[in-house]
Amino acid sequence: MDITLKQLKVFLAVAQSNNLTAAAAQLFMTKGAVSQTLSELEKRLGQPLFDRHHARIFINHDGEKLIPVADELLSRMNEISALFSHSAQEPTLLLGCSKTIGSYILPGLLGEFKNTHQWLPKITIENTNDIIKKLLNFDVDLAIIEGAINDNDISFTPWLTDEMVIIAAKNHPLALEKKVPFSVLSQQSWILREQGSGSRSYFENNLAPLLTSKNVILALDTFDSILFSVQQNLGITYASRLIIQNPFFQPYFSIIKTEKRFFRSISLCHHRQKYLSAGARLWIDFLNQAGQTLESARNSEIEV
Repeated sequence: MDITLKQLKVFLAVAQSNNLTAAAAQLFMTKGAVSQTLSELEKRLGQPLFDRHHARIFINHDGEKLIPVADELLSRMNEISALFSHSAQEPTLLLGCSKTIGSYILPGLLGEFKNTHQWLPKITIENTNDIIKKLLNFDVDLAIIEGAINDNDISFTPWLTDEMVIIAAKNHPLALEKKVPFSVLSQQSWILREQGSGSRSYFENNLAPLLTSKNVILALDTFDSILFSVQQNLGITYASRLIIQNPFFQPYFSIIKTEKRFFRSISLCHHRQKYLSAGARLWIDFLNQAGQTLESARNSEIEV
């Protein structure tokens, strides 16, 4: 049975998009060439890898079994090519981040990593649920997300402890209070992230049960838009302390102290069947060291 790397590349491209046209564009091939290459692979394996329905194509159970093996073979082939290449080849890595991390933590990490290693991963920033879907579909190699999702196919390693805090404009009436009871917070208007984000899920699971009522007047998909709305005293929000520690935001917002403090884990995760390339392993080592530094800084800045 002769299976070629080209066939595996075509298979993975089609598996990730479930679309022959999109795979052809990604591989700089014609749609007909992609279809023919995929058919040759299925013929050599003796069974279909996709179900065809009219003009649509869907990966089947046998195709799903092939994804991690094909992904590892291509990753190892890239490593072999780099090992014996006479010209320096940068490692490759597809890194996914949830929006809070991608906006407020990742830029500093990228700057530090670039200074040391002279290359950068390709970045995808979406909400937590969408990043998890990309991990499950092998669209990203590693991801940094808020919290953990109950999925046996994903490996989660706690990376950083993050405190969630209630944020108001500097001139909000509650900003000067030493400690605000949850009964008062129940009367406030809330501006939160959209459903499916890690921050919104944490609010619903941890803070919302302590409120007698919940008046969410706006659900927005970025914290920048949320904070600008909070600055106009449209309401208060619930977000990572890492955001409010940003020097750009500190002059305009206050943390409302409550009867309870809330902590969550930021996790480093990957598909359990995903082969971790040299680039992925390098990033994991870097993130572990950076996490220790960030953890120490957080502990020194948070008031006891």
